[in-house]
Amino acid sequence: MNKRLLLILFGVLSISGITAQTQGRIMYVATKNVELKSSTGFFAETVVVLQYGDQVTVVRENGKWREVQPVRQPSLNGWILANSLTSKRIVSGAAASASADELALAGKGFSQEVERSYKKRTSGSVVNYQEIDAMEEISVSRQELYDFLTEGHLNKGDN
Repeated sequence: MNKRLLLILFGVLSISGITAQTQGRIMYVATKNVELKSSTGFFAETVVVLQYGDQVTVVRENGKWREVQPVRQPSLNGWILANSLTSKRIVSGAAASASADELALAGKGFSQEVERSYKKRTSGSVVNYQEIDAMEEISVSRQELYDFLTEGHLNKGDN
């Protein structure tokens, strides 16, 4: 009985410790831009748009979501997906350790090694990203997306 109680206590303390490590901690936006939402719902109102490298303070966690406060605007509060954050400090400025080509590849999920490997398998042909770039330029408004989901009865899980 004592072992079981001790094991339960250890589990609770471990979970508390993990949560405490994230709460109040400074993190950085790891995506080009991300909407800070008023709640975790897909169609929740956007509080502010955060940019790559912006510092935020984690207030609390809820599954894959993090409630944060932007360091530059501590009066604002909202939710973003955890995978849009990193604990690594992002530094921007004149000195860059990556070329423009490397940054473009990274944006497409490629590294130079991946591209080299792909070129070897495709007989050294040049990869053409024009069609991918064209798709990335397509913009759909929130209202158009909402109308599409509503008309197709695809928005059952979000109010």
